[in-house]
Amino acid sequence: MIDISKQTVGLKCPACKRAITVTLKQVADEEEIKCTCGQKVQLQDSNGTNQRAIQKINKSLTDLNNTFKKFGR
Repeated sequence: MIDISKQTVGLKCPACKRAITVTLKQVADEEEIKCTCGQKVQLQDSNGTNQRAIQKINKSLTDLNNTFKKFGR
């Protein structure tokens, strides 16, 4: 089954402007990541919106998968 939290998003380092790739789970967990230039970036999940979206999407994907299984019976 697909887990949407493993999907990646890109952002730019505030110091050097290089692209940084992070997972949606890292954002939801508000991890601190480090750019190759050494700059630390604190990820923020404003009001837990990312975490709730991950849960809702994963539930929808599970429901869709279960619906497809029912058609196969």
